[in-house]
Amino acid sequence: MRVEFNNDELILTLVSLIRAVDPKLLRHGQDGFTLDFGTLERKEDHTADERLLLRLRGALDSASEQNSYGLELSGVERQRLAETLERLDRLQTWPDDVLAMSTGLQTRLLAGE
Repeated sequence: MRVEFNNDELILTLVSLIRAVDPKLLRHGQDGFTLDFGTLERKEDHTADERLLLRLRGALDSASEQNSYGLELSGVERQRLAETLERLDRLQTWPDDVLAMSTGLQTRLLAGE
C-alpha cells in the first residue's frame, strides 16, 4: 500500500523508528538533532527495521525537494511504524499538534489492515 508522508510526518516516523532500532543514531546538537546513518550504511546485513529506516531516510532526502513523498509499505511495515509512533507518543510529551499528526498518521498506516 502506498502511504503519503509530508516532511514533518517523515521526520516523526524516522525518530520513532530510530528510537526502536538504535537511539545512538539520533544526536542532539546546538540546532536541534541530527541523524547519523553512518553506522547503518557501513553494515552489510540489515534487519528489516534497519532496511525500513534506510528507505525512510531516502524518502526524507527526496521529500525535502517536494514537500511530500509516497512510499510503498507492506502491511508488516505499516504495522511496525504505527507501533513505533505509538510507543514514542507514550515516551515523549508532545504538543497537541504533533500528537494529532502522530495519531492521524498511525490511523492512515493501519487503514489497509
